Amino acid sequence: MVRPAVMTVNTPVARARATRALAAAPRPFKLEIGGIEPRPGWVVTNVNAVTRLYLDATAPWPIEDGALSHVYSDNVIEHLPLAAGRALMAEAHRCLRPGGVIRFVTPDLRAHVDRYLAGTSPCGHAEARVYEDMGLTVEHPLDWVRIPIASFGHHEGYVYDAETLSAELTRAGFTSVARADLGRSVHPELDGLDNRVEEGGAQMAVEAVR
Repeated sequence: MVRPAVMTVNTPVARARATRALAAAPRPFKLEIGGIEPRPGWVVTNVNAVTRLYLDATAPWPIEDGALSHVYSDNVIEHLPLAAGRALMAEAHRCLRPGGVIRFVTPDLRAHVDRYLAGTSPCGHAEARVYEDMGLTVEHPLDWVRIPIASFGHHEGYVYDAETLSAELTRAGFTSVARADLGRSVHPELDGLDNRVEEGGAQMAVEAVR
């Protein structure tokens, strides 16, 4: 009951604040989608109830073509249906300058399925411990697949493996699509940003160039 009320009050204010912040940022600038905490040198946006800067990344962005140098999004794309994810990628491609870079971090469905097919017990795995700490039941190998598909609202979105996410980025017009190590990037501005490094192979990072 509280969250919708807070969102109703905060969203128009946060949307207007985001529009001003995006307009005032020196060009080119770095944009984070779905961020929680302020990040020096970045404009950090979200759509949660209490966000300071509200940006619906699946709708047209109030940013002109070529205004961005980097786009970063950690554990957002899997919450979006495929069409909405494609809209996000299209806007990122439009707003990035030539040579600009986008980085997605998202659960790796193939890694989860491989663990399930191998019959790997989740007990004692660092990745499984993260899920347990969230209050989820993690007892049997099938939980490797059940959790990334059925939990966190992912059933309403679209869960990826590296091949599928790479194909969608290519479809959007990006080049040099490559998987990167969690927490590491050859692009200094994207190095050390990831929040889910402790989940190891359960998460993946994919980068691409405009």
